[in-house]
Amino acid sequence: MTNKQIGKVLNQIGSLLVLQGENTFKTRAYANAARRVETLSEPVEDMVNQDRLGKVPGLGASMVRHITELVRDGQSSYHQDLVQTVPAGFQEMLTISGLGAKKIRTIYDHLGIDTVGELEYACRENRLVKLEGFGAKTQERVLKGIDLIKRSRGLHLLDRASNEAKSLVDDLLRHPDVWRVEIAGAVRRRMEVIREIDLVVDHPDRERIRPILHRFGEVHEEDGQPLTVTGPSGLPVRVHCVPDDTFAVTLYHWTGSDGHRTRIARHADDRGITITDRHVIRDNAVIPCPDEPVIYDVLGLQFVPPELREGGEEVDGAAANRLPDLPARADIQGVIHNHTSYSDGMHSLHEMAEGARARGFGYIAVCDHSRTAAYAHGLSIERVMEQQAEIDALNARYDDFRILKGIESDILPDGSLDYPEEVLATFDVVVASVHSVFNMSEADMTERMVRAIRNPYTTILGHPTGRLLLARDGYPVDVARLIDEAVVHDVAIEVNANPHRLDLDWRHLDYGMARGARFSIGPDAHHVDELDYVDYGLSMVRKGGVTADRLLNRLSAEELVRQKTGKHGTAAS
Repeated sequence: MTNKQIGKVLNQIGSLLVLQGENTFKTRAYANAARRVETLSEPVEDMVNQDRLGKVPGLGASMVRHITELVRDGQSSYHQDLVQTVPAGFQEMLTISGLGAKKIRTIYDHLGIDTVGELEYACRENRLVKLEGFGAKTQERVLKGIDLIKRSRGLHLLDRASNEAKSLVDDLLRHPDVWRVEIAGAVRRRMEVIREIDLVVDHPDRERIRPILHRFGEVHEEDGQPLTVTGPSGLPVRVHCVPDDTFAVTLYHWTGSDGHRTRIARHADDRGITITDRHVIRDNAVIPCPDEPVIYDVLGLQFVPPELREGGEEVDGAAANRLPDLPARADIQGVIHNHTSYSDGMHSLHEMAEGARARGFGYIAVCDHSRTAAYAHGLSIERVMEQQAEIDALNARYDDFRILKGIESDILPDGSLDYPEEVLATFDVVVASVHSVFNMSEADMTERMVRAIRNPYTTILGHPTGRLLLARDGYPVDVARLIDEAVVHDVAIEVNANPHRLDLDWRHLDYGMARGARFSIGPDAHHVDELDYVDYGLSMVRKGGVTADRLLNRLSAEELVRQKTGKHGTAAS
C-alpha cells in the first residue's frame, strides 16, 4: 500500500471512532498518524520492511502495529471490525462532501438520524438549519451530496471495471477449450463510469466454464439469459457464450449503445439487411462475418471504433466516410503533468523519469504543485530552483530522453497564477489549475479561469471543471467560453487521465475540435504506476473524436519547448 492509501485507512478509522462516540484523544490520534504517514519522505513499506517505523515521532506501538498490518496484509483487522460495527448509513453519509464524522455524530445525537434517506427528509424539512454549526448553506450542500449518491449507486469507475474484466478474461483464456474472449459493453466503449461488464466468450458450452466463474464470484442464472457473475467489487459481469461463427456479431451487438444499434438497424433496413444479436442476414441467408470490420463493410459503412458507438452522429459519419482518424498509443511522444516527491508524489524525479522512459516515452513533463498548495507540499521558489538544478543534472545523463521543467500552478481566486513572471518564465510547461474556492458563481469562476488562460505563461488549462467522478460534481463554469479563450491564446485544454477525474468530459471535445482547440493528455501521476493512466486519457480523446494532430503529447520535447518560446519569446531550458 502507498503512504496515501495507508493514510486514508487511518483517517477512516478515526472517522469511524468519532461515529461510535469515542473520546477526542483517541480519534485525533488516528488523524494525526494519517498526516504523519502521508508527509513522510519515503515509502512506509520500506520502513516497515526495515523495522524502522517505530522510530517515527508521533507513532506509538499500537499505531505501528496497525500500519504494519496494512503493509503486510493489505488491510487492518481493526478497521474491518469497525466497518462491521458502525451502521452502514453512517458510513454512506461520510461520502457526502462537506459532511464529516463530527457533523454526522451531531445529526445523530440531536435528530436521531442514521440513514441517508432520513437525512434527505430532514433537509427537506429544514431541520439541519437549526443545528449549531450547520445553517442553510450546509444543508444545501448536503442535499447536493445526497443527490450525487443517488445518481452514483451501482456505478464504478472505468479503471476498476477494466481491471476486473481483464482479470476474468485471463482466467477464461486459461481454459483449454476457450479460443477467444473479448470485453464488450460500456467498458469497451470506454465510458467513464460502469454499471455492468459484458464478456463475449468463444465457447458455446457454458457449463464447461462455470467452475471458473464460481471461483471468480457469485454466479446467477435465469432461463434464456446470459450467465452473470458478481465479482469482488460488486460489479455484475454478463458472460455471453457463443460459437465461433457468431462471435463477431455478438461482440458487435453487446458493444454498441442502444442508440448506436438502433441507427445501424435503420441503415441496414434500407439495404434489405437484418442484424440480430447473432447474425447478419440478407435474402434469408446468413452472411459470414468473421470480424467486426466485415459487418460494417457489408453495410457500406466505414468501421466505427468502439469508443464512438454511442448513438450520436457516428453512423452518418461512417456512411459519408468522414469519421476522424483517432490517435493511437504510438502517437504519444511524451507524458505531461506528473508529480514527484518534491511535492505530493511518491517517487523521485529520477524514478518518474525512468518509469516514463521504460514505457517508451521520449520525455516527461514534471509539474509538481506550486507554493499555494501547502497541503500538497507545494514548491517554494527556492525549491523550484533546486528541482530545476536536479533536472539539468539528470538531463545531462540522457541522450534519448528528456525531463521538462514544469509546474502545476494554482489559479488564485482573482485568476492570477501563484508565482511572479520571472519564475514562470523558467518553466518549459505551466499547467494552470483550480484547487480551492470552488463555491464561486459560474460567471465568477469562468472569469477567474479566463484570466489564467490569458496569462502568457500558461501552457495548459488543467482539469478544467474540477470534477471527481462519483464523488464531486464539477464547479460551475462556461466550458465553451474556456475553449474559445484557449484557442485565441494558444492554450491547450487538459484531458486529465486520472480515472477519478477524466476531465475535461469527452462530451465537450467535439466542440473543441470544431473550434480548433488543442488538448493535452495528463495522467496527473503521483506514482510511477500511474503513468499508465495515459491510456485512460487516450480513451477519452478517442471517445471525443480528437485527432492526433490536436494533441500536445504528439509533439516532441523540442517542439513543445519551442511552442512556449514562441508565445513570449523566452526559453526555459
